[in-house]
Amino acid sequence: MEQIYQKLKTICQKHSSILNVIILALFCYLFLFHNLGFYPLIDIDETRYVNMSRDMFFLRDYITPYLNFENFLEKPPLYFWLNVITYHIFNDTGVFVSRFTTALIAAFSVFFTYFFGAKTMKSKAYGLICAFVLLSSVWFLLLSHIAILDMGFMAFSMAAIYCAILSEFSKEQNKKYCWYFAYFFMALSVLAKGLIGIIIPAMVVFLCFLAFRKVKELFKPINIIPGLIIFLAICAPWHILIYKAHGIAWFNDYIVKHHFARFINSSLGLGRKQPFLFYLPIILVGIMPWTISFISQIFRGIKSAIKNYKAAKSVKVWFTSDTNDKKVILFAVIYAISTFLFFSVSSSKLPTYVLALFPALALIIGYFWWGYVCFDKYTKNIKISSLITFVILILAGITGALFMYFPNQPLDQYIQQASSFYNYACIWLIVMPLIGCLCIIAKNRALLFISHIFLMLGIMMFTTVYIFPLITQFGQSELEKFSKIAASETSNELVTFGFARKYSLMNDFDKKIIYVINYDEKGIKEFKKSTAGQKDKRIYVIVRNDIYKNLEPKGVFEPFKTVEKAQKYILLVK
Repeated sequence: MEQIYQKLKTICQKHSSILNVIILALFCYLFLFHNLGFYPLIDIDETRYVNMSRDMFFLRDYITPYLNFENFLEKPPLYFWLNVITYHIFNDTGVFVSRFTTALIAAFSVFFTYFFGAKTMKSKAYGLICAFVLLSSVWFLLLSHIAILDMGFMAFSMAAIYCAILSEFSKEQNKKYCWYFAYFFMALSVLAKGLIGIIIPAMVVFLCFLAFRKVKELFKPINIIPGLIIFLAICAPWHILIYKAHGIAWFNDYIVKHHFARFINSSLGLGRKQPFLFYLPIILVGIMPWTISFISQIFRGIKSAIKNYKAAKSVKVWFTSDTNDKKVILFAVIYAISTFLFFSVSSSKLPTYVLALFPALALIIGYFWWGYVCFDKYTKNIKISSLITFVILILAGITGALFMYFPNQPLDQYIQQASSFYNYACIWLIVMPLIGCLCIIAKNRALLFISHIFLMLGIMMFTTVYIFPLITQFGQSELEKFSKIAASETSNELVTFGFARKYSLMNDFDKKIIYVINYDEKGIKEFKKSTAGQKDKRIYVIVRNDIYKNLEPKGVFEPFKTVEKAQKYILLVK
C-alpha cells in the first residue's frame, strides 16, 4: 500500500501542471457551467444584453447594436459578437448558450490567474490557491452566472495588466511579447466596456512600474510602437465604422454621456450617485468566504509595514520590491487600491463595477493562504478567521432551518415547493463549517482550505437552483407569460403602461417594437392617443394592478377587456 501511495505521489508531482489544469477545469465546470440554463434570464440587464445579442445574430448587423428595434449606441460590441459566435457554434439562442460566453470568460480569468501566480512566484501551488480564491468568491460567482458585460471587462483588463507585469518576470528576449499581448488584451477590454478599458490597465501598470522604479520600460520603442499598432488594428475599425454610421449622435451618447458625464457628474449621465465608500461593503461581502481572513491579513500587513518602516533608515529602504513575493504583493495592492479609488471617485456607481479588482484581491488573499498551506505561516490568523467564518455560517444555517417553521412567511408557497433542496442547503451551511473546524483541530492545513471551496460549491448549487429562480417570481414570470400571449398573434401591438422597461418581454415578443408609456399626465394622454382608432390591429396592454385600479374608474382603459389578471400585473386587449 505504501508503495502504491509513493508511486501515485511521484506521478502527481511529475505531472503537476496537467493535474492542476484538470482540477481547475473540473471545478470551473461545477462552479460556472453546471445549472447555467436552469433558471430564466433575469431582468433588467441580462434580458437586455441577451436580446441585443439575439437581434445582432438574426439581423446580421455587426456594427450597430439594437434594443427594441432602436439603436443602442452606449456600449461597444465585443460581448454581443462573442454571443453571436456562440449562437452559431451551438446553433441555438437559448438560456444556457446565452450565458455560456460569460461563464467561459470567467473560466479564462481563473486559468489566467493560475498561470500568472505560478509564473511570478515560481509556485504552482500559489497559482492554484489564487485561482480557487477567485473562483469561489461570492461576487465573482454571482456575476459569472449572469449574462452582462462586466465579466468581460474584468477578464480582459486583468489579462492586459497581468501580461504587462509578466514582462518583469520573463527573460529579456520574451519581454516584448508580454507587452504585445498586453496591448492585445487592452484592445479587447476597450471593445468590451469602452475607454475605461484603457484607463484601468494603463493606470495600474504605470503605478506598478513607478513603484518598481522602471517607468522607462513603458516607453521603449520596441514595446510601445508594435503594441500601439496591435491595439489600433483591433479596436479602431469598429469605432471608425460606428462613427461613419451614426456620426455625432454616437459620439455624444457613447463618448460624452456614458464616459465623461457619468464619471464627472451622475446627474448628467445615468443618475447613479452613491457615497464614496459605496463599494466597501460590496467587496467585503463579495469575497466571502475569505472576508475575515482578508481583514485579518490587512491588519497584519499594516502592523508589519509600520514595524518595517520604523526599522528602516529611509523610505527607499522600506519601500522595496527586491524579491518576487514582494513584487507580486506590491503589484496586487496597487492594483486593488487604485482600481477601488478610481471607481469610488466616479460620480456614477453600480455594484458590478467593483468586480474589476477581484483578481487583485485573489492574489492578496491567495498569498496569505499559500503561506499557511505550504509553509505553516500565519497559523493563528488563519485559524481564528476561519473559526469566525464558520461560526457565522453555522448560525446562518440554523436561522435558515428555523425560518421554515415560522408561520405566514412571505414567499412561503415558493419555499414549500423547494423545501427539500432548501433544507439540504441549511444542512450544508452547518455541516461543512463543522468539517472545517475538524480540519483546524486535526491541523490539516490543505483540507481546511479545501473545505472553504466545497462550502462555496454547495452554496452556489443552492443559489442556481433556488435563489436565481426566486428572483423571477417578483412579476417577471407574469410579464413573460403575458408577452407570450401577445406574441401568439401576427397582427398586434404590445404596450406597457406605468412601469420601467422590462426586457424579459422581448424574450417572446421579439418581432416588433414594444411601446413603453410612463404613468403621469403626459403618459395618460399619450396612451389614449396611441391606442385610439386602430381597428386593424389587436392592442395588448400590460399594466400594474394598482395603476389599473386607480385609472379604470376614470375610463382610461375603455374599451379594453381583461385577458388575464395576475398577482402584480394585468393583461388587457382591444
